[in-house]
Amino acid sequence: MAERDFELVSSFGIDHGELDGMRPQECFVLGYELAQTDMRLATPEPIVNQPVHATNKERIEKRCIASGRQFRLEWFPDDSSESWMLLNVE
Repeated sequence: MAERDFELVSSFGIDHGELDGMRPQECFVLGYELAQTDMRLATPEPIVNQPVHATNKERIEKRCIASGRQFRLEWFPDDSSESWMLLNVE
């Protein structure tokens, strides 16, 4: 069987305990959400009102900036929990 090389595609930005205290399921969801956002940013299609976890705000901002595309992250209207944001990318 041939040996495969694996390498980091993109940093998750968790070198300083950013996910400490979170359950493994929560960490998985944040990683999956970030991977989905990366895949969508790789296409020229706009992203319209994609709900994202506020916990991923800084990671998503970095990915959008790196993609060179205009973006907006806004809090859900009338949601006082501050857990969710809406991502829009042109």
